[in-house]
Amino acid sequence: MNTIILGVMAVIVVLLAVALVPLILELRRMVAALRQTMEKQLNPALEELQATLKSVKGVTDNVNAITEDVLQFSSALQNAGKKISVVNAAIDSIASSVTIRTLSLKAGIRTALSYFIANLMKKGEKS
Repeated sequence: MNTIILGVMAVIVVLLAVALVPLILELRRMVAALRQTMEKQLNPALEELQATLKSVKGVTDNVNAITEDVLQFSSALQNAGKKISVVNAAIDSIASSVTIRTLSLKAGIRTALSYFIANLMKKGEKS
């Protein structure tokens, strides 16, 4: 009985092996065909992706350069604004100084003319 069971099992194993060998060979051919198809389709896509990434890198480099230029321009404008503020402060200081001097001179001339005229009138009365 053991021999029969072992014989049946041996036959089943042989039948399985006979059935699995073509299946394994077919799977192997299918994997090779799939690999070939994927290489044909993926290689152009990967090359296109690499070209796109290079283009994006170029755009990014250009944006970085432009950003740096804008920052330098902004800094130059800021420095110019500070210098203009300093010049305005100096002009305001000079203008107020000139105004004070002009008003002082005007008051001095008015006082001198008043005194001069008053003395001329007194001198005219003495004669």
